[in-house]
Amino acid sequence: MIAPKKSQQQRDQAVQTGNSAHSAHLAKGQDHLARGASVAFIRNWPLTVLSLCFFPLLLGLGNWQLQRAAEKETIQRQVDARLSAQPIKISDLSTPATYTPVRLLGFYTDEYFLLDNRTRNGRVGYEVVQVFETGSGGAEKARWLINRGWISGNSHRGQLPQVSYPLAAKVITGFLYPNGDSTEDTDALPAVAVHGRIQSLAQLRAHNIGLQQPDWHIRLSADSDTALLTDWKLLTTSPAKHTGYAVQWFAMAFALMVMWLLAATNLQQIVREKWFK
Repeated sequence: MIAPKKSQQQRDQAVQTGNSAHSAHLAKGQDHLARGASVAFIRNWPLTVLSLCFFPLLLGLGNWQLQRAAEKETIQRQVDARLSAQPIKISDLSTPATYTPVRLLGFYTDEYFLLDNRTRNGRVGYEVVQVFETGSGGAEKARWLINRGWISGNSHRGQLPQVSYPLAAKVITGFLYPNGDSTEDTDALPAVAVHGRIQSLAQLRAHNIGLQQPDWHIRLSADSDTALLTDWKLLTTSPAKHTGYAVQWFAMAFALMVMWLLAATNLQQIVREKWFK
């Protein structure tokens, strides 16, 4: 049986229409792929490499500052624990340790020195270090170096401030603190003069003045009646300051990432084509 000619033409037309639609769909898909492939994510490789070098560095510096803050917090707790303990009699001291609170009964000698280049609130002055003797004599007698605190300097550097001190016996309290680097070459240091300036406590160690512990001194507590202006800096940098530094480094890392996305990538164009087309 021969199919009618009209029906054959309809079938041919339908097949042709289907092929055309399929071809159009393929062309549309290929065009979409071509447009997607033409928009690469990274458009500035030198800036990308530079950012990859600095980004982990900034993160590392931030983490390092956080570690430093944790270390300072640990030290601060140890210092607070020691300073809050009851002062021990200086005669019971076996091994010196930083921030150990001590109590002394004795009297000040006339041997005091002015530790130069010390400031308080932007004002130039000196810290007064003075010899304090304990014990009644003989083997019990001991000489200790006491840092009484800060005193302001005169307007003319050639004029040294006068330091007053009690002549009667006193009970003083304070805490132990090291004099500094004990390995410093002391032979080249200038001689010291009573009531004169010194640049470091190492000068007193170099020219032996008979101290019980030449490498240590005692910083007076603020409530001692012979104390001057103390305001001791127990830590050079507080934990909060290290935390602030860490925040700054992390903020710089975040800013670098944002600048890289804006300056070295096609993120804006990709977002526009995906969401606004």
